[in-house]
Amino acid sequence: MFISRIALMVAAGALLTGCASSPGDDLGPFGASVRHAMASQTYREGDPIRPMAGEQAVKAMKAYRGPSETPPIVLDATAMGME
Repeated sequence: MFISRIALMVAAGALLTGCASSPGDDLGPFGASVRHAMASQTYREGDPIRPMAGEQAVKAMKAYRGPSETPPIVLDATAMGME
């Protein structure tokens, strides 16, 4: 009697689990957000081109044309956190 009750509860649990909704059904297709971001950043023929103006443009061009700085070489073990 006890074993049949356990078997009945296990079977009922399995049936209820099988009827549960599938997780992720309400989500978009996998990778849709990446494809959307790539599409929004890609120029297509006929898209308007917004010019950069003011201080933002000056800073961007100076950073682009200027020399790149390489970080100094640290030979001190304590400065690298290797005490």
